Parts: sequence; C-alpha cells; structure tokens
Amino acid sequence: MKKTLQTIIHGPWAYWIGAIILGLLNILVLIVRRQPWGVTWNIEIWAEWIGTNLGVLSDRGFTFEGLMAASGTYLNLGLLLGAFWATLVASQVRFRPIRDKKFFFSALIGGLLMGYGARIAYGCNVGALLNGIASSSLTGWIFAFAVFLGTWLGSKLLLKYLM
Repeated sequence: MKKTLQTIIHGPWAYWIGAIILGLLNILVLIVRRQPWGVTWNIEIWAEWIGTNLGVLSDRGFTFEGLMAASGTYLNLGLLLGAFWATLVASQVRFRPIRDKKFFFSALIGGLLMGYGARIAYGCNVGALLNGIASSSLTGWIFAFAVFLGTWLGSKLLLKYLM
C-alpha cells in the first residue's frame, strides 16, 4: 500500500493511466461547461484586454471582471499550476540560468510561432487535437498528423542548427 501511494504521489505513472484520467477530465469539462475546452481563445481575449489597456488595440468590450468570470481562465490556470505541481511532486523542477542566448531566443520565437499558429488554426493540441479526436472529427486526426510531421521536422532543424 505504501509503494502504491508513493507511486500515485511521486510517479512515474503508466501512460495509459494518464490517458484515461485526461479522457475522463475532458468528458467532465464537456459536461460541466457544455462546450469543449479551448485554450487559445481565452489567451486571445486576455491578450486583447491587455492590448486595449496599453492603447494598441481598439476596445471590444472585454473587462477584467468578465475575464476573471470566464471558465477558460480557470481551466488554463489549472493547466499551468497542475503541470507545475506534477513536476514539483515528481522532483523534476529545475530552475537554471540561461546559458546560451541562441537557445533562449529560439525558444521565445518558437513559442510565439506556436501560439500564433494555434490561434490561426482555431485550436491547439487541446482544442483541435484532443477535442477533435474525442468528437470523432476528421480534423482532429489531420491535426495529429500535422503535429507529428512538424515535431519530426522541428527536431531535425534543432539538431542541425542548434546543437
């Protein structure tokens, strides 16, 4: 019993257990919200609210109170905090100084391009891939193929230009 509890708390979990838990949580989100979870839309409206307050975008009526009341805000925060908590309890958290500016800027540019690409594709790996496949949509499987192809190509470029 102690070993089982130790595995539950500190891992590692089998991939199939994580997949079942994520699937059940995805169903729960769909039942509670009556719509699938989408990460990028909520990030976009937060960015628009920030841009409006900085004076670089026109006001579309997003308020701080409205954003804080949106369920997507809490789902996205829960995703970030949950991922951090999981790495923390698995003793995998590492804070290190930036050792090479080339890696820092490539990660920054890559993250911005991923965010932009996810928004113009109307979804990221949560909204387009997981929800797409879960709802038996062909677009989810096309997205999965494109993700694997992009990951393969990106790893080749990483090895060639950054390593």
